[in-house]
Amino acid sequence: MRITLIIGADGASFAHDLATQLDPGELTVIAPTVRDHWSAWLKACPDLDALLGTPGVTPTYGVADQLRSIEYSPEWQRTSDQVVAHRLVRSELIGTGFRLSDATLAAATRADLPYRLLPMSDDRAELHVVVGEDQPRAIHVDEYLADPGAHTPTETVLVAEAWSVSPAVTAVLEQTDVLVLGPSSRTLAIDPVLRTPGLLDAVRDDLPVLVVDHADTAPADLVRVAGLRAADPGVAEPVPADAAAVVHRARSVVVS
Repeated sequence: MRITLIIGADGASFAHDLATQLDPGELTVIAPTVRDHWSAWLKACPDLDALLGTPGVTPTYGVADQLRSIEYSPEWQRTSDQVVAHRLVRSELIGTGFRLSDATLAAATRADLPYRLLPMSDDRAELHVVVGEDQPRAIHVDEYLADPGAHTPTETVLVAEAWSVSPAVTAVLEQTDVLVLGPSSRTLAIDPVLRTPGLLDAVRDDLPVLVVDHADTAPADLVRVAGLRAADPGVAEPVPADAAAVVHRARSVVVS
């Protein structure tokens, strides 16, 4: 059975739980990239970074705190030393000509992840939030998320040139037996992936899609300005936010 899970940083623990219920090689995870940015010459991918992490590891912040002490980076860019290590390797690989998908697959292998991990796109597509009414300005979505109460959002803007779903993701979706929309923010994770140009073209109309029950974790004001929720593709049905229940239902629809 081949399961593809779309999920963001807030669903990292679910991705690991789901993988424990499956055989090796059965699960591929697709992560959004709209929160990506460059920080201190490092390629930051918050959703990929969270999904590359090892559950139960206590993070340390030596590098981030040193950067902050010399006023090099703002507080909203505070990152753990473990994530900095991932970003160093990713940035070096991208700098030598590898695609983000290649760099991610390499990192997932080195981290001995129980699933295959891919970004939704190899292209730059960053979500910015327009804040302020008298003097509007656009800030990166992660800056907004660091202190949403300090801003009044009026709209969201996707900063991108030509961008599309990665060839690696297209190949996975064309071969998948069940697509799972994980317990993750619709605004920040699920919908950005579904709206990636070319992604839905790889999802056949009769593909079973399991939509895991989950309340949107994004700030209410951001959900409001982000617009209507993207439609669920394929033949969609809700399932509870329980990894064992998701696997049981997935096996059932594949057999039927």
